[in-house]
Amino acid sequence: MVYKILFPGTYHIGALRKIKKGKTLFAELHGRALSDNFRLLKEEAEQKYGFQIQEYYLDFRKDSLSYYRRCLGLLWEASDASYIFLNDSCNVLGAFHMRRGSQMIQTWHACGAFKKWGFSAADQEYGESRKELMKYPYHRNYTLVTVSSPEVIWAYREAFQVPAETIQPLGVSRTDLYFLESFHRAAKKNYLKQVPQGKGKKCILYVPTFRGTGGRADSPEILDYAFLKQRLGQDYIILEKRHPFVKETLKPEESLKDFVFGDCGLEIAELLCIADICVTDYSSVAFEYALMERPMIFLAYDLEEYFAHRGFYYEYQEFVPGPVVKDTPELAAAVRTIEQHPEEAREKITEFRQKFMSSCDGHTTERIWQEILKYER
Repeated sequence: MVYKILFPGTYHIGALRKIKKGKTLFAELHGRALSDNFRLLKEEAEQKYGFQIQEYYLDFRKDSLSYYRRCLGLLWEASDASYIFLNDSCNVLGAFHMRRGSQMIQTWHACGAFKKWGFSAADQEYGESRKELMKYPYHRNYTLVTVSSPEVIWAYREAFQVPAETIQPLGVSRTDLYFLESFHRAAKKNYLKQVPQGKGKKCILYVPTFRGTGGRADSPEILDYAFLKQRLGQDYIILEKRHPFVKETLKPEESLKDFVFGDCGLEIAELLCIADICVTDYSSVAFEYALMERPMIFLAYDLEEYFAHRGFYYEYQEFVPGPVVKDTPELAAAVRTIEQHPEEAREKITEFRQKFMSSCDGHTTERIWQEILKYER
């Protein structure tokens, strides 16, 4: 009854009002702060176009009736908005047919197309059933989906089940920062302030994706940091950035506190700017880091298990632009190999970047707004 009557009823009653010209709603589904994929879009809307901005924090945690009150609030705000921005799936905004005159823009929270989601993961261990996804289609109201390159349009079309023309390779807004020298300088300064032990050493950034589910997410504890310190500690330090879903922070042993660091207060964009090598597993951070054209290593110790759980859009071993390792000794050896053959590593990264990030050129935010506003003329 909630999705069938209450939610659409609230939206359609609100839609009896006139659309507020220029009202721009940024709907955050997780967390209670505006995410990096919205910040530049909001800044452009305010400073260049003078639009009225509304931020709404749904917070998916179903903590009794307050969750449903937040849902109704979101629907009411969306019902007279000119532009509604999302960066994740939201079945609340799929419980009705959107009114004419409004636009719903899905900017998605990840670049490229790595792990399967949406309809691509239907009926798998990770995903929901196809029947459930079809009941109140999460994605049916999108007027625009922005992606990082033409190469990945097919994956988003499969995941969202939307017309191909809805998906445009305009880029990912937050990547505009990576093309600003001022941002790189500020990131380096902030890094050395927070981690002074990094001065004079190279930085390995370890960014694993979470295991489990969003509500009960864990971070893998596969690395032997004592071994890595012995092999690499003279030249490197390691920063471990856990997925936002993971609540438990890294607590290194006393003897490792000059070598490995957990949450040092830097955002992921800053960390990507300062890292000399990025180690990940199945995280879409690989696409963004490719913009730096620096080497990557893929620690895929549970590849078969993860593939069975979720699946990938591309063949993993052929897809990733760096060596695949399964344990700590292999990781240490891969770091030394990269030192000996830097050009080989860079060649793979460049090809990967051109294929999956070709639309990210420092002008994405401007291009997205131009695409949205051309329908207003």
